[in-house]
Amino acid sequence: LSLGWRMTGNPQWDWLEGDPHLVSVVDLAEYAGGTEILAEHLRHLHFAMAPPLDQSVRGGTQTDGNLLLRDEPVIRNLRAAILRAVEAHIAQLPAHAPGHPTLISRRAPARIAGSWSVRLQSQGFHTDHVHSHGWISSAFYVALPDSLGTGSRADNRDGWLTLGECRELVPDLAPFRTVEPRVGRLVLFPSTMWHGTRPFSDGERMTVAFDIAYPKQS
Repeated sequence: LSLGWRMTGNPQWDWLEGDPHLVSVVDLAEYAGGTEILAEHLRHLHFAMAPPLDQSVRGGTQTDGNLLLRDEPVIRNLRAAILRAVEAHIAQLPAHAPGHPTLISRRAPARIAGSWSVRLQSQGFHTDHVHSHGWISSAFYVALPDSLGTGSRADNRDGWLTLGECRELVPDLAPFRTVEPRVGRLVLFPSTMWHGTRPFSDGERMTVAFDIAYPKQS
């Protein structure tokens, strides 16, 4: 529906995805320049030799299991920081809108439904996709190539996150927003929103991603 409404100029798209409060871009102060220990820890969990089947990862690997349920101190600290940011994001969302998949009436508890890390290598990317079992989805940047996250290549937007684009279904429809990756940056957006990433030339692009579960409404 979101793609169709955008293509036809239907104002329903603005109701569904147009409010800027639906997306939060937060630079977590506690991870500014301090992600090296987390990155090294995550590299030991990326033992797969190929991308997972039936996932969006191309040219990289994804960790197994629910990452943020692990008990190592570095993961516990990350989980606490992320949940604080999620609570702030939920608090600033617009009021309940009947029938809206994100602006629901009951918004607690903020429970992590699934979480993982993705490590992309040269020319890696995510295909455009949605998360059918989440309420709020995410990307947290742990490690980036030197050519990303500095603003030096903002002209081509290699490795950037795209929102509202599905190149497989509608190749001529551009994303309505792109987000520059930066180490320590967390992006939160509706799970129903199309998202993917652009390929990048070389290096390592490592993220943590998670879904916040859809709270029961009765």
